[in-house]
Amino acid sequence: MCDSLFPVWRQTVFQSKQSIDIIMELRNFFNTKTLCIAMAAMSMTIVSCSDNDDKGTVPPPTPPAPEEKYAIEVEEGMTLPEDEFLKVPAVAGDQQIVNALKSIDKVTDVKPFEQTTGYDDKTQKAITKTAYYFNYKQDIDHNNPSKGWFKQQCVLSVAGQDRPTLLHTNGYALADKNRLQNLVPLALESVLDANCLHVEYRYNGWSLPEGYTNRWNYLSAKQQAADLHAIVTAIKQSGVVGKNSKWLASGVSKDGMTTAHYAYFYPNEMDAYVPFCAPFLLDLLDKRPFSYILSKAAYNGNQEVVDKVKAAYRAYVGNKELQAECVKIYKTIKPEYASSADEDIRFFLLNSLFSNYYSKMSYVPYKKWEYMIPKAGDPAVNFYDFIMADADTKYKENNLSGLYSSRRAQAVTRHDPYDVQACIDLGSYSFVLDWVEDLLSDAEKKYLLKGYIQATYGVTYDKGKFVSEFLEGMKQSTCHMMFVYGMQDPWTGGQIPDDKMGKNSRKLIIQRPYDESEAGLHNDAISTWSQSERNELFTWLNQLGFATK
Repeated sequence: MCDSLFPVWRQTVFQSKQSIDIIMELRNFFNTKTLCIAMAAMSMTIVSCSDNDDKGTVPPPTPPAPEEKYAIEVEEGMTLPEDEFLKVPAVAGDQQIVNALKSIDKVTDVKPFEQTTGYDDKTQKAITKTAYYFNYKQDIDHNNPSKGWFKQQCVLSVAGQDRPTLLHTNGYALADKNRLQNLVPLALESVLDANCLHVEYRYNGWSLPEGYTNRWNYLSAKQQAADLHAIVTAIKQSGVVGKNSKWLASGVSKDGMTTAHYAYFYPNEMDAYVPFCAPFLLDLLDKRPFSYILSKAAYNGNQEVVDKVKAAYRAYVGNKELQAECVKIYKTIKPEYASSADEDIRFFLLNSLFSNYYSKMSYVPYKKWEYMIPKAGDPAVNFYDFIMADADTKYKENNLSGLYSSRRAQAVTRHDPYDVQACIDLGSYSFVLDWVEDLLSDAEKKYLLKGYIQATYGVTYDKGKFVSEFLEGMKQSTCHMMFVYGMQDPWTGGQIPDDKMGKNSRKLIIQRPYDESEAGLHNDAISTWSQSERNELFTWLNQLGFATK
């Protein structure tokens, strides 16, 4: 009987030190049985005194506190985009998962929804699964929590309590155009049949520490790593997923950079880290990525294609008459720019020659556009098509010249958080001009090499300090890391150096096959890799306790 009374007594009597002292005194005078009776009586007395009002009646239960109102500051002159997340219809979901998320002190706005994960060609229907959207009340400044909090957007998909959990370390907004329907799953989520926790990068999307403004006081890789640490710790403690199973962090491109930065600051939080295509840039004008795509290494050793590309560039850059013809083509296709100065369009096309080459090398197998590379003496339209062809071009079409659109000014004046962070701690890349330098004027060189300007964003670049410290830190780190890069991808030029990898780190370079597949590009298209490349990743994961499909 004493055992059955103890929980009630503990919850009531132990609420005050005075009650504990009384019990300890009683213990000196009464035997165990008598003490049990005394505790029960005291428990009933305390409950009676605390729960009843002066009239001896029990008051109605206190209603739940209303949801906190959260207003996002908008800088004057800016227009806050529409919140597309609110339009996504809620579904019932698993109530246990919903309750587990709501039990986390800093979690708000939990909403189950149907996430599209693919498309079934046979049934012609989208493949969906239930996922859980929520916001996490994140510290604005982890160095000074008194600064307050902001809502950081997250999505959790659940494959099962016994399944590993994949942390998708987003480097941008949670989903393209702030639409949950556009939330793209990582390849490893399917490979591992894993739960997946997506976390939006601060200052992107609707995760706004300082509102929708051009203030960037708390934008850094270190602050975002602390964001991930706080959320992962809360999820693990809640038991909703991953409490007693394996965890892995991964991402592609800037997402992959975020994975690696997280490993640097929290090396023991994950069982494994797999950044795909993550560059580590040492300057605002790091030339290594562009130099790489002018080397035969990016073309599987095919020097002939490199020579064809370089010859086409020199044929265009050194021929002002050819450039003038391309300007006329542009104005014909884009009559809205007919009144624009020819010189402005000429500079725009010159920049596009370099930037769209970078885009093609990032996302399009070179065998799909090699046929487009023009030769000296070819019609101007051939050069125009090659200049303007990018990752979104429909190749092998008859009328390529009608497919392109030009860049337009943004409707709002808020800067792109990626551009800003490049000027804080991430760095950026630059075109390489030494192979055409003799053909360029000083004005053209200056225009092509302007890069990011810190003053534009009101921030100060750390001159590569963070990236250098990160690389030295990874050299000493014992975390289990697999760096994956694509053979044709420009960012492979900014890969982590071999001498900066810790003893438990690995590197895998995905080669360019000759079947025009997506392997070796700026992505994580594991299904397109060779069997030996897949085996290398899967064997490593298996050794760390992850079961792969």
